[in-house]
Amino acid sequence: MRNIWSKVIAFLAKIVGIKTIPKEVANSDTLVANWWDIYSSHASWLPFSYVTSDGCHRKHTRRTLNPAKMICSEIAGLVLAEPPGVKAGALVDGVIRDEALFQNLRRYLEYQVALGGQAIKARPVGATVTVNEDGTETRTPSTGIALDFVTALNIIPLSSDNKSVKEASFIDRRVDGTKSFVRVETYKKEGAGYRVTSRAFDETTQLEVPLGILWPEVNPDVFIEIDEPPFVYMANPEANNIDPESPMGISAFHNAEDALKGIDIAFDEFVWEVESGARRIAIPGSCMRTYLDLDTGKNKQGFNPGDRVFMRLEGDDAEKFKPTDLTTDIRTQQFIDAINFKLKLAATICGFDAGYFSFDGASMKTATEIISENSHTYKTREAYRDVLNDGLVRLFRVINKLGKIYSIPGAVTDEPQIIWDDGIIEDRNSRAVYHETLYAQGLEDRVSAIKAIHGLDDKAAAEMAAKIKSDKAVVTDPFGMGA
Repeated sequence: MRNIWSKVIAFLAKIVGIKTIPKEVANSDTLVANWWDIYSSHASWLPFSYVTSDGCHRKHTRRTLNPAKMICSEIAGLVLAEPPGVKAGALVDGVIRDEALFQNLRRYLEYQVALGGQAIKARPVGATVTVNEDGTETRTPSTGIALDFVTALNIIPLSSDNKSVKEASFIDRRVDGTKSFVRVETYKKEGAGYRVTSRAFDETTQLEVPLGILWPEVNPDVFIEIDEPPFVYMANPEANNIDPESPMGISAFHNAEDALKGIDIAFDEFVWEVESGARRIAIPGSCMRTYLDLDTGKNKQGFNPGDRVFMRLEGDDAEKFKPTDLTTDIRTQQFIDAINFKLKLAATICGFDAGYFSFDGASMKTATEIISENSHTYKTREAYRDVLNDGLVRLFRVINKLGKIYSIPGAVTDEPQIIWDDGIIEDRNSRAVYHETLYAQGLEDRVSAIKAIHGLDDKAAAEMAAKIKSDKAVVTDPFGMGA
């Protein structure tokens, strides 16, 4: 998958006449591949080599807390903690249900945060177009709309404006046995609509092959009479400070890579110190024995790594033989403090409040305090939510337009509406304590407190309040002797 865009440029030259890959696209290719490596725990700083005291070169792969994964997961979770309400017609409701939109979107939103952007394609299912002898077309109505989610690894933007990507190619890579094939699906504006072409290629030879090899259901050339792209591209809200001309977004953790590297280095040193924290004894060199180093095949003087008990050798000078205990305490708190400092730095750069992430010596945790509307974290969530809101509005509008074009029931012409829960982000336990305190101080009634804590409507909250009151009465007066 790495740098696949560079390979695909040869295919694009055949399809859409591109002769050289644009500079901003080439740059994005390398950056996206690097972001994926970091997100998937294959960052470039993890493997390294060093020289031991006996002059041997050793290789080591650092342990990682994978803070990049946690940062991306946390942002996606904050943005889509609960699916929003949607008012966009019966067709959209059906697509949301049948395509498990919000379940898939939660996962792909995390990929978007990591890689800078994502795309969602809407396509009619079952629709066919037959060209008759007289040049007219006979259309078979579609049975529905399907959605395809595409990560930034497989998106090549071809044109864009200040609002969004208008034309693009999407890569679908599949393996059949020992051979790898690539399908390039290109969306180009043509007249009053969009021309969608698909071509398949052998990735090794770069020669075109029939679509039917792995994509028999795909129509190689389709014209859709629609006035906007039948796909939406959503970029992260941060300004692209790498290439302002690029239509692609940047990873949420790009500007924090040095901090992420520092976290992994500190964590690896911590684990290494714990693992090597066994007791260490210094003895005179005359006490060393010769053994065979299996790695080099050479004889060396020292202690065999498998030795558990030091043996006194013949000829030792008892006066000079004075073993010294060099064992030191493991610097647990110092490492925890160092990792937490770097976590604070990374959190701030990535849009969280300082201290949002913490390390307790065993694992990373997130903050549980209420996050107010003035917090850095809240503003970051709102920025990502605005991007997602705009993308979903465009997607639902496209679904309805395709529904009208292909005569799919349930399509409407009204502008889609998305209703988000505007409550502040907070931990459930903190929310419960907050409303319990208000109730105890007489600043909130029982039903309102229950409604807020459990997320119930008025009727359900009132029923729960009555049941709680009834249960308390039974416990207080178990024999029914009260007045």
